[in-house]
Amino acid sequence: MSIERHHPKFRHMGPFYINRALINGYIDRVEIEPSGIIRVMGWSDADINSKNFPQVNLDNRSVPLLQYYRFRRQDVSSGASPVPSQLGLAIEYLLLEDMLAPAKLLEVQFPSEGGLTFTFEADLVFIRAHYHPLLSSAIVRHREDIYAFGPPNTALHEDVLELAKCVQGPVLDFGCGRGVLLRKLLEEGTDAHGLEIDSEVMRTSIPPEIRDRITLYDGCFPAPYADASFRSVICSEVLEHIPDYRAAIADMARIARETVVLTVPDASAIPVGFRHGVVPWHLLESTHFNFFNQQSLKAALEPHFSSLEFGRIGPCLVNDTVFYVSLAVVCSKHRVSRQP
Repeated sequence: MSIERHHPKFRHMGPFYINRALINGYIDRVEIEPSGIIRVMGWSDADINSKNFPQVNLDNRSVPLLQYYRFRRQDVSSGASPVPSQLGLAIEYLLLEDMLAPAKLLEVQFPSEGGLTFTFEADLVFIRAHYHPLLSSAIVRHREDIYAFGPPNTALHEDVLELAKCVQGPVLDFGCGRGVLLRKLLEEGTDAHGLEIDSEVMRTSIPPEIRDRITLYDGCFPAPYADASFRSVICSEVLEHIPDYRAAIADMARIARETVVLTVPDASAIPVGFRHGVVPWHLLESTHFNFFNQQSLKAALEPHFSSLEFGRIGPCLVNDTVFYVSLAVVCSKHRVSRQP
């Protein structure tokens, strides 16, 4: 058995290059997806025989074979293949759930080549991706399985928290869910309250220690607060869910004495990501009624506020393009004068 060991100058997640001719084709590289897929890439003009596939080990544990497929490679041509235009070959392996921990050693062994082994040392970090069963499940999924919804989110984006820290209390979290942001504001010493639509899910998911801070109501406007009840209103990733968004904006402007802070998904991320074939999946959530860009949100807000200051949160990097998943806007009822 011969061994070829590779020590990348910088530890990374690949690709790891093999560039080796084999009996029935050629292996270029090994690609690693953080979701747990290890993909051996190459080409072959012979009939596929999985018995000749390499064995993949991660930190000395065997990674199960998931599947293989052909694809078009314009740099390779032959009439010998059963599918002449599809000579590219991808062999995929999927880590078991308990193998998603950080790893150091990747081995790719070719028994059909006398046990030829390629060993790569790197810092390999994996994630438990959303909808992980879609990688391997044999069940046919339906729309309600993918574009579903459930209890309010328990996570809080740090950009939203930083925006919220800038407002003055008393604060109303308009559409507060189970009160994740509300709790953070209270911990910061801010006088904060929440408003949410009444439902069995909400009644059972709100933590008891902040229950008295949250008003559950029927979702109709006006909300059960007097005019100018709060100095500030925060509405984060909620307005897109409200069919009558104009009434919601007017009601927030009524309730706030000074400032309303809004964040919504940015629909302009769709054409920005178009050339990469990417749409931020949060934009496609099944309960979204409204899709805003900065211009349309500005037009909806201007009748109610003296000044608007727009920002972006949720940076996303796709290849060489950086865009933001959400719009953020600070709406002031009284025009802010800036010192020169």
